[in-house]
Order: sequence, then structure tokens, then C-alpha cells
Amino acid sequence: MHGSHVSEQEVLLAALEARDPGTSRHTRGVIDLSERVAIRLGLPDKGVAEVAQVAALHDIGKLATPDAILNKTGVLDESERAIMQAHTILGGELLGCIPSLAHLERPVRATHERWDGTGYPDRLARTMIPLASRIVFVCDAYDAMTSPRPYRASILGKGAAANEIRRCAGTQFCPRSAEALVAVLAFEREASLVS
Repeated sequence: MHGSHVSEQEVLLAALEARDPGTSRHTRGVIDLSERVAIRLGLPDKGVAEVAQVAALHDIGKLATPDAILNKTGVLDESERAIMQAHTILGGELLGCIPSLAHLERPVRATHERWDGTGYPDRLARTMIPLASRIVFVCDAYDAMTSPRPYRASILGKGAAANEIRRCAGTQFCPRSAEALVAVLAFEREASLVS
């Protein structure tokens, strides 16, 4: 490592990948989608970069989640769900302790807040939720729907998942973020048909 600089973010992501390789694949997918949605929404370069950082670190609190819960194949019970949901709080707190990443504490903590105020951990609603969190939340949900998970065998096709995003815009998801994601996915689909 002599002569090279490794950022705190890279160290955290390497730790998460070592702990759970499946989370690493998911994280890369969420970063890619989130950046494209941020660009579609017209965010400046600095805003796009922050969205990418929030996407990269949105699951970092799972470093403290027990393997038995992370890898459980069935439905989580109430106490297990509470432990799993605490990953947003733990992730925010961890980032708050690192000066170069402290600005991400609030948006990472808010990556599971819902537009209608029924999310967690703080039940924020609408524009009380940081924009980066809203973008990452909808992209995280799309990636989760279209990727294998330990707790369910089936995955949704891309079209069905996009329809679900559309259906939940204005309740679960920020309408602007959901609309931008659906537009990005439609553009991706058209591009793949042309090539």
C-alpha cells in the first residue's frame, strides 16, 4: 500500500464485501442506477457524486447485523426485523465518526424513509427526506426486486419491477425519483433493443 491512498469509503466497502459478497453486487447495481437517476434529475456533478456515495454506503450498517439475520432464508420475525432495520442508524452513526464521510450520516440514515412517512427509522416524509436518500431508496428497491435474495426464491422481471415502482410512486417512493428511474430503465431497454 506504500505510496497509494485508500479512502475511508474504500476501506468500508472492502469490509462489507468481505463480510457479504452478495451485498457488494447489490451495492454496485444501486450505485450505477442512482447515478443515472441523479443525472436524469439534473443534479450538478457534486450532487451526483453525493448520491453515488450514499448509494455506496447505504448498507454499511449491515457490518453490525448478525449473519443469522443477514442470511436467513425465511421471513424475519419482529425482533429480527428490528435488528435489520437498525442498519440505517448504525451506518449513519459509523459515518458520523469519520470526518471525511460525516456529511453522509443523515442521508444514509434516511435511505429507508418512505415518501408517505411510514418508513424507518425516523418516519420522515416527503421533502424532509434528503434527495440523495430518496433516489437511493427507489434504486435500492428496484435492484432488490430484480435480484435473488436469501429470503425469497423468485425475482421480478425488469418490466414488472418498473411497474411496481410506478405503482408505489407517491406513497413509498418520491414521485420525481420514481419517474426518473422509470425513464432511465425505459432508455436502457430501448438502447438494448437497438444494439
